Amino acid sequence: MDYLILPRASRVDGKIRVPSSKSATNRALLLGALSLEPVQIGRPLESGDTAALARCLRAMGARMEEVPGGLSICGPLSGSASSETRLDAEDSGTAARFLAAVAAATPGQFLLDGSARLRVRPMAELIDALREAGGQIRCSREEGFLPLSIRGGRLSRTSLAVDAGRSSQFLSALLLAAVAVDGGLTVRPAGAVASGPYVEATIETLTAFGHDVRRDGSGVTVARGARSPRRYEVPGDHSSAVPLLAAAGAAGGRVTVRGVSAVSAAADARALPVLAKMGITLEEEPDGVTASFSGGPLRPVRVEATEFPDAVPALAALAALAQGESRFEGIGQLRWKESDRIAGLTALLSAAGGSARAANTELIVTGGVARGAAAVLPTFNDHRIAMAAALLSIARGGYLIENPSCVGKSYPDFFRDLASLLP
Repeated sequence: MDYLILPRASRVDGKIRVPSSKSATNRALLLGALSLEPVQIGRPLESGDTAALARCLRAMGARMEEVPGGLSICGPLSGSASSETRLDAEDSGTAARFLAAVAAATPGQFLLDGSARLRVRPMAELIDALREAGGQIRCSREEGFLPLSIRGGRLSRTSLAVDAGRSSQFLSALLLAAVAVDGGLTVRPAGAVASGPYVEATIETLTAFGHDVRRDGSGVTVARGARSPRRYEVPGDHSSAVPLLAAAGAAGGRVTVRGVSAVSAAADARALPVLAKMGITLEEEPDGVTASFSGGPLRPVRVEATEFPDAVPALAALAALAQGESRFEGIGQLRWKESDRIAGLTALLSAAGGSARAANTELIVTGGVARGAAAVLPTFNDHRIAMAAALLSIARGGYLIENPSCVGKSYPDFFRDLASLLP
């Protein structure tokens, strides 16, 4: 196990260009692989998650070639009729959900699997919906979980509902796979949708790739468009920007994050007003956002975070540095991420000398981490937990961050970029 020590920072100061969006890159890779003509994807993120999806799409027949500033990609996709094409999603929940749906729509036989953690992350709702649409899927070990044996090419035009209460990726996966179904699919959520803005991001990407998208109440109908775009530019990642902006509140000082905007449809852009409520000043720049904090106690918050759960670890770290009690509500879906993030954050903040507890779908943080101790901060192999640990480290110092390389899942250069902000 590797460890990292970050010194306590008297302040942070600098400018960082945020990496491209992992969420947008994954959607663009999949839609590019479903395109019959080459599409150039500009500034795709290179990370563990995106690499896992790219390898699986290549195994399905996608053609990818590096071009200046990005990647050229196109289909068609197919699998073998006589043997299973193995698709290893590794630790990527996004890849697993998207591939399950696309494989069910693609002729051939596939075996979809992943890491030990991915094998316990929920898939049942998506599997049920795919079977309703004609998909032939067998759970090899336990019903509702990976590995999945998929006999593809069996989805047919239909209208179906999916329970997306635990993950919006179930709904997004079906909308993306609709492109590969003759006549498309009409999909509607059966109840509330966790992290709804990610579904809107999926619809925006489908539209950008030239596909036909129609709304009818809560239902969305998607069918293949006549022509794909020649180029798609991946936007900056608000999920990666939040911990960098939060660093100004953790250590004081000023940080400019380029490549994102304060007002955006991206899910984690909704976390920026929470930073402001905690006392951090945010300023819109021509090509980014600047966060500054002149000192004094951070303010506690009470916030419904259902729509931006990936930002909760960084916000919880700041809440541990604030004075008073903070509550992050409506975050039950965090239990099924790369780790059980509610339990993980409770353990992280306790190890740092703070206090946090879970209550149903809430995380309650009592501020008051005064100074660092010679303690190990656990990350549970979760990139977002590691980024939260980094904020505690630069604020108080003295900690050992466990397994820092896990940030490679979404932001391989996170610790290098953060260190560049330190005096």
